Amino acid sequence: MVVEILVLLIATAFSVLITYFGVPVGHGYHYFAPILLWIAGYIVGVATMWCVLFLFTLPIDQKKQRSKPLKWASFWLTESIAYINNHARIKTHIDSKVAIPQNERYLLIANHRSKFDPMILTQKYGHKDLAFISKPSNFKIPIGARFMRGACYFAIDRYDKMQSLQVMKGAAELIKNQVSNVGVFPEGTRSEDCQLGPFHEGVFNIAIWSKAPIVVTSFMGTEKIAKNFPLHRTKVTLKVLEVIYPHDYEGMTPKALSDHCYKVIRDSLTDLN
Repeated sequence: MVVEILVLLIATAFSVLITYFGVPVGHGYHYFAPILLWIAGYIVGVATMWCVLFLFTLPIDQKKQRSKPLKWASFWLTESIAYINNHARIKTHIDSKVAIPQNERYLLIANHRSKFDPMILTQKYGHKDLAFISKPSNFKIPIGARFMRGACYFAIDRYDKMQSLQVMKGAAELIKNQVSNVGVFPEGTRSEDCQLGPFHEGVFNIAIWSKAPIVVTSFMGTEKIAKNFPLHRTKVTLKVLEVIYPHDYEGMTPKALSDHCYKVIRDSLTDLN
């Protein structure tokens, strides 16, 4: 919302100034000049905002894993993502069966159908710190990669077991030290056919090691966003299904915890279909 407001202010200021100083109004097509200039101003506003955001990111080391999020980086990452989601014409309905913990950090899990999944979760919950575990290629995204680093995102190499273990230990430390919530997609990759893929049980060690609540969520509809844009709005359903507290899973193995969460998400997707 903040990014949108700033872009609109720049666009309005640009169109007013150019109209006042450079475009005579009063004859024929000149009446349309302010409208055309405002459109041009909006483009200028967007370009200006992204340039400013790029300059903001320069102090952030793109290769360094942070142990504490930069509040301003998390703020601008969340606001920038909200701007993109709104212009992608995404309308998210949240169906919450349970309350998400407010006074303690948690591990958030969800099924994975689209690249918009983490973006929607960030827009909804990123204002209270939410660091995702993501694939290395996402850390090459211009501007976004530095903001992700600033917000404590983790790059995980699924094919390197030692590196994956270090990432999960780091994520557990963030939660254990009450620094940030952590988001992960246990499938490890997006589903191509919208069917729930097998879970990587190892990610549930993050909750076990940090003794944190697990917030179980599910998505429906995000796979349609890219196909619907720009002609149609996409309605997305995000369900908050269950919060599993440490005393609920005490003594459970990562495999048993993974199987339980898999069933909860699978059943919710059946209901949605």
